[in-house]
Amino acid sequence: MYNGIEIEKGLLNDFTQAYSREWLETNGIGGFASSTLSGANSRKYHGLLIAAQHPPVGRLVLLSKLVETLITETAAYELDCNKFEDKVHPV
Repeated sequence: MYNGIEIEKGLLNDFTQAYSREWLETNGIGGFASSTLSGANSRKYHGLLIAAQHPPVGRLVLLSKLVETLITETAAYELDCNKFEDKVHPV
């Protein structure tokens, strides 16, 4: 049985829409992981591993993101995403 959230494929193909939607996964003791659907972090505490030393304060971002590239015999595909002031990489 699948209890997750279903996301339409078209939403992920539109950066503006994917960047405006966020996800959050908590561990119940003050730590969490969160980001946007696009994979580009938009907040100070977005990351894949945020630990709470003294919940609810004292949080540390231990792993902000992973830079992933899928390499085939003919091409390389960047799977991560970053939003800069004037552009998004990769496009």
